[in-house]
Amino acid sequence: MRTITIRYTGIRECPNCEGRGDDGSAWRPFPCRRCKGRGKLVTEVEVEDSAEGVLPRSRYDFNALGEVYLIDFDEAEEIEVIRPAEPWGRRAP
Repeated sequence: MRTITIRYTGIRECPNCEGRGDDGSAWRPFPCRRCKGRGKLVTEVEVEDSAEGVLPRSRYDFNALGEVYLIDFDEAEEIEVIRPAEPWGRRAP
């Protein structure tokens, strides 16, 4: 079985909430809409395939929340995905 290993190689503070994870109101704090309450955004990802090695950036896409989307992979093939530990330093909401 093929395995895909995902590594977050770049993380930055959310500019919307300035790393707080909420909207800033003390009387009714809501999670930040951009970072979903994490306070940080993923800016770089490395994806390694057990069969092909490190994949070029053109073979996958990702968003600021760390979700990775593989491009041009056979959907019928069974693939195990190894996700990194929580990169935000606290549990996601």
